[in-house]
Amino acid sequence: MLDTLKHWLGGHPDLPDENTIAVGLLVEVIRLDHDFDAAERKAVVRILNRRFGMSEDTAMAAISEATTGHRTTYDDNQLLKSVHDSYSREQKTALIEMLWEIALADGELHRLENHAIYAIANQLDMGQAELDATRATATARLAV
Repeated sequence: MLDTLKHWLGGHPDLPDENTIAVGLLVEVIRLDHDFDAAERKAVVRILNRRFGMSEDTAMAAISEATTGHRTTYDDNQLLKSVHDSYSREQKTALIEMLWEIALADGELHRLENHAIYAIANQLDMGQAELDATRATATARLAV
């Protein structure tokens, strides 16, 4: 899965599938505060299971590969332009919800995580009201 992302970021034009992009961006947002703890790992597994039906083992393998491999950059304009052009509004909304959920999973929102999510949402043409709604949805999921 992440080989596809690395391949694409290496200049190959095929957009990776939605779960590959999600894993890459989730891990990148998590790594911004330099504290990728057990709560955040559990949250990523839960998110990947809920959104993509990934088993815990598959999700953990994807996380492991993403954290040891080439870093994805949340401000990679080429990747996010392709996501903007290819994703439906629902897919974009789901992606931002996942990013909020992982950023808030450890009980605090680091300023760099916040900045990254705002930057990604901006590049996906998400307005403030939509961004606020995605954060509220993610917060509600975490409260359960």
